[in-house]
Amino acid sequence: MNMIAAGRAFCVAGTHDDKCLRFLKGNGVKVAHGLQLTLDQLATQPPEFREAATAFLGTLPIQMSFDGGRLIVAHAGLPEDLHGKQSARAKAFALYGDTSGESDELGLPIRGNWAENYRGAAMVVYGHVVTRTARWQNRTICIDTGCVFGGELTALRYPECELVCVPAVREYFEPKRPLSEIPS
Repeated sequence: MNMIAAGRAFCVAGTHDDKCLRFLKGNGVKVAHGLQLTLDQLATQPPEFREAATAFLGTLPIQMSFDGGRLIVAHAGLPEDLHGKQSARAKAFALYGDTSGESDELGLPIRGNWAENYRGAAMVVYGHVVTRTARWQNRTICIDTGCVFGGELTALRYPECELVCVPAVREYFEPKRPLSEIPS
């Protein structure tokens, strides 16, 4: 929050942010995937901080456009027809990606590979779907390399298109599927 307020960072809403905001507003959410830890941490903060966090989360955009529209950033990606849109469909895709509504044997959502058919002019940077290494596909790049699961934290330097990867200090949350079984 401080980095954004100081103009030193940008941030798009992710699924965790969306669920936390809904919880803070008093809406029912399924507390899973580390959300309880966040809620426990927020509970130790003074009411003013919780109010500031709620306001901050409420301002996060679902997507951001940079470099005259040549770069799009969205938590779970975004097909070209949703670039710049603020519809419920755009929000659902930006937050959760291309999901079928079904789950696999581990209870994880079954996802389509939207990037496989992406032919947009803008480069799209996203995460949400863990890969062992950053994955380029059709002018998109997935940079979620599983830091929370003990993998790496990956950033893309733009416009150089250079990757910066830092190993996780530890495993913060045990994955349902081991990182070794996640595709590169």
